[in-house]
Amino acid sequence: MVNNISADKPQEQLSQLFGSYKAEWLRDEIYSLYTEPTYLPELKTSRPCLLVGGRGTGKTTVLRSLSYEGQFALNNNDPHQIDSWAFYGIYYRVNTNRVTAFSGDELPVSKWADLFAHYFNLLLCDLTLRFLSWYQRHRPNAQQLDAEACKRVARSLNIAGEVESVRVLANKIDDLKIEFEAHINNVANTTFRSLSIQGAPIDILAEALSQLPQFRNKDFFFLLDEYENFEDYQQQVVNTLIKHAGQYYSFKIGVRELGWRRKTTLNENEQLIHPADYVRINIAEKLSDDKFKKFALDVCNARLSKVHLLGQKANYDISHILPGLTEDEEALELGVKEVTKSVKEKIALLQEKELCRIAENLSPLELYFVDYWAESKGLSVRDVLNEISKDQSGWNTRYNNYKHALLFTIRRRKRGIQKYYAGWDVFVSLSANNIRYLLELVDQSLVAHLNEGGKLGDLVSPKTQTIAAQNAGRKNLSELEGLSVHGARLTKLLLSLGRIFQVMASDMGGHTPELNQFHLSEDTSLTEDIDRDVKELLTSAVMHLALIRFPGNKLTDEADIRDYDYMMHPIFTPFFVFSYRKKRKMVIAAGQLLGLVNSPKVTIRQLLEQHNRNPEDSLPDQLTLFEGYYLEHT
Repeated sequence: MVNNISADKPQEQLSQLFGSYKAEWLRDEIYSLYTEPTYLPELKTSRPCLLVGGRGTGKTTVLRSLSYEGQFALNNNDPHQIDSWAFYGIYYRVNTNRVTAFSGDELPVSKWADLFAHYFNLLLCDLTLRFLSWYQRHRPNAQQLDAEACKRVARSLNIAGEVESVRVLANKIDDLKIEFEAHINNVANTTFRSLSIQGAPIDILAEALSQLPQFRNKDFFFLLDEYENFEDYQQQVVNTLIKHAGQYYSFKIGVRELGWRRKTTLNENEQLIHPADYVRINIAEKLSDDKFKKFALDVCNARLSKVHLLGQKANYDISHILPGLTEDEEALELGVKEVTKSVKEKIALLQEKELCRIAENLSPLELYFVDYWAESKGLSVRDVLNEISKDQSGWNTRYNNYKHALLFTIRRRKRGIQKYYAGWDVFVSLSANNIRYLLELVDQSLVAHLNEGGKLGDLVSPKTQTIAAQNAGRKNLSELEGLSVHGARLTKLLLSLGRIFQVMASDMGGHTPELNQFHLSEDTSLTEDIDRDVKELLTSAVMHLALIRFPGNKLTDEADIRDYDYMMHPIFTPFFVFSYRKKRKMVIAAGQLLGLVNSPKVTIRQLLEQHNRNPEDSLPDQLTLFEGYYLEHT
């Protein structure tokens, strides 16, 4: 438990504080580690809200913090504060096992919708009555729901028998829900009677609660997490509830990007529209740039503050513990001085004082660029130095455009680390505003540092940070296969794209630096099957954070995949060794994108040769794990 970890070793404490990347793993400890995001006030309004974010962006943590259990924990479990709350949130995580049971060839979709609507009525009433029981335990003197209100709810659900109290109603609904779930598993042999009208029991129950003195002028929220797990028609069922929710309750929805596949209600002509029907909150947009960095710093430092050494708490600043490198510092670490010995010899032979003076004032990395630029443009070193002497400002601009990309070329075809990924700012960029990925990078770095004999609070070496970043990329790549039905295809897509961008990064002579994005070319000749396959592949890639996307120049519809630019999620870049910075893009045909999955050997070679790169370039050390794949497919 987080609150009882002071006797554990530092590595074990860190694993408990940082290693539980998922909110589900933390259980009740989630609240002791909670850091409020800046967009939270928008979720506390009475309007329906759609919270959009990728896996690991904090949707579950935020929604659970809004639940009555979360608010209770965040208010120090003080029952006297319950009545002062402005809202009461009821949390439900969409259970794939349950909702997929309401599908199949046994019944038409319209019938499944009727059954699911009734089940959802039972579910929300059950969750609401559980809240009411919880409330009565903590506030026993509060006025209770009367027998007549309980009877009205029971009648709306077609529950037979006497229902005189909340306890009896709750038990009957729970029993009915269990029985209904059992019958769904045998739907072909079951005749369903007395289904309730969608939303009616919830409305009756919510209205009755609003009449109680303790709940007057209070908001009730249904917090639905992982909305993407609903079947398409089920999203339409719930959309109908969202659209027509009365004055007594509203919905807060957590969903992955592109996970809200149906925006219509059960009436196909009726659609939920932002901002008329709901407020859309995109986590990546709300926590962009410095906002996320500050939020992440607060999260990490709060967790570090809970580490105890020798029975004492210590104050740490993770941004100090994880130092970065400037381009010039990194070039020295990568051995640029050894590489520039030959260019120094060339300059010495020139015997031209002015050119030698210019060369002496260049940093080792800049001197390396002189040689690199000369070779890539078919010039002599003298020619380049003369350019510098004539146009120092122009040279500085060119150098600044290339100096980060140069780092990927210094150790080309050499063993060991070929590029460092170190520093708090770099880790924030690698996470791409994903708090789970950032916690993983910090966790792996600190634990590796301690295992190497370092002390908590001491600076973690760039090498240790880089290896931790590579390990995080490899781990998340290997986990992709189990995330969705498209998992194996996503893994192949990343292996192929990663190899292409890695070769381009290590061989940039005469080419555009830091090419690491792609855009689909226009192709009106695509068959309907290929077009659908490409859309499914990209949708799955974005939902499961294999790729991230950015609005293109002609954005019209978030579902139109051709209006977006794509890049691999930065968390994978240390493993494949190319730039995590959003820079320049290449054009890929839809057929080529599928080829990277279905026939990678031909397609990888084709794309590299289109950009004048050598497809036979050697693999970085960490990619030898997949050497069999590349030997077979490249």
